[in-house]
Amino acid sequence: MFDNVRRISGHLLIYGSSDVAILAINFLLLPVYTRVLAPSEYGVLALVLVLEAVLKPLYRWGLDTSFLRLYYDCRDDADRKTLAGTVIIFLLGANGGLTILLLVVAPLLSGLLFGTREHALTLSLLFANGFITSFIFPPLTRLRIQEKSRAYATLTFVRSLGTVVVRLVFVIGFRWSVTGIVLADVVVSTLMVIGLAPTLMSMTSWRFSRSVAREMLRFGLPRVPQGLLHQGMAMSDRFFLALYLPLEQVGVYLIGTSIASLVKLYPVAFSTAWMPFAFDSMRRADAPQLFGRLASYAFAVLGFLTLAMACLARPVVELMTPGTFHDAARVVPLLALGMAIQSTSTFLSTSINVAKRTHAYPISTAVAAVVSIGGYFVLIPRWGVFGAAASVVAGQVVLVATLGYFAQRYFAIRYEWGRLAKAAGTAAALYGIMAALSPASHATALGVAVALLAAYPIGLIVLRFFKASELREIRRLLASVRGTLHA
Repeated sequence: MFDNVRRISGHLLIYGSSDVAILAINFLLLPVYTRVLAPSEYGVLALVLVLEAVLKPLYRWGLDTSFLRLYYDCRDDADRKTLAGTVIIFLLGANGGLTILLLVVAPLLSGLLFGTREHALTLSLLFANGFITSFIFPPLTRLRIQEKSRAYATLTFVRSLGTVVVRLVFVIGFRWSVTGIVLADVVVSTLMVIGLAPTLMSMTSWRFSRSVAREMLRFGLPRVPQGLLHQGMAMSDRFFLALYLPLEQVGVYLIGTSIASLVKLYPVAFSTAWMPFAFDSMRRADAPQLFGRLASYAFAVLGFLTLAMACLARPVVELMTPGTFHDAARVVPLLALGMAIQSTSTFLSTSINVAKRTHAYPISTAVAAVVSIGGYFVLIPRWGVFGAAASVVAGQVVLVATLGYFAQRYFAIRYEWGRLAKAAGTAAALYGIMAALSPASHATALGVAVALLAAYPIGLIVLRFFKASELREIRRLLASVRGTLHA
């Protein structure tokens, strides 16, 4: 069992390291951008980013997950090349037509979004970048399938770092504002596709198969409305807050959302490492038990990270922001909880993807979106920013419950509910202690948070979350690590 844990965790650490590095770089550059871009330009950038988020699922057509899932059904290399060729040729045709249409309406969209057509060039560059980047995921997905996590993380990091550098040149050096930011993305994406071209050429036969196209679209297309609904859930809370509250409070809420989002670094890296492993192991006789056991370990780590974000919210907010934003710390724990609940859908997605029943995604997301939006109307007028956060949590609970219903019908995983309850209960009890103590000083709050985090694994041991054989494996693993460090 622990061989599988080591296999996944090793890739997870590598996948996550590039995300953490880029997050740190972008954080350090924040003071630079805020001194170059005016608030109005930040407003333009915010809308451009929203449009980019909406376009991403449209440009992918769900084929990133289709390619990953169907790759494991291919009998030989010829089938795999046909699959890749079908994906590439479809993207050329469908995204080419979509991009031409968007370029034609770019001036109109600029007028609708910004009240002026002067940002049509920026939008045109955004559409071009969507077309170009759609050809990056096939070779990167193959690296995930081959479990070449170091190569994947290196390429991802180089791409992100290159984007940061080129943005600095265009925005600070040439003063090209938001247009420079989007142009930097186009330049780096183009160089990335050129660099990956030999890999793309080698992995495809340039043969289009209608039967393969039908199967991959049947699997992938439900992810498009799901992606659009998900983006709506992720961003609509700010829109509804602005209807009821002053912009100052909306800004405080945005800071809380940004900090709580750190919880998602782990599940994003975990999903990248997990899905290839799951598809590779799905035909094992003990797959339901294996997936359930690994879910317990993954959930325990998620519980620890969520507890860390909730307990450290105040020190982190006070360290990163001026006093006018310190109230954001109050809403971070609730937002972190919502993001943690959403993150559990990674394992539920395993069942949906293995069974190829992706129609469950838009249904579950639509139901959750209705709950969240209804909550905004009811709770924000009563509770303000806490009402928005509570609505997010309610929507995520409904999402996980609905998705879980479909998942267990299509491919039942034997989750260890007792162990999951112990991990969740331990994290909840420790945060309850933090909330009850409510330390007055910054230093005391930090000290109490560290002590409670140290108590989390102890609590799991006391509650017998770990089995005796697992504790022996952990001791041997720690001894091996110490031996490596002393060597």
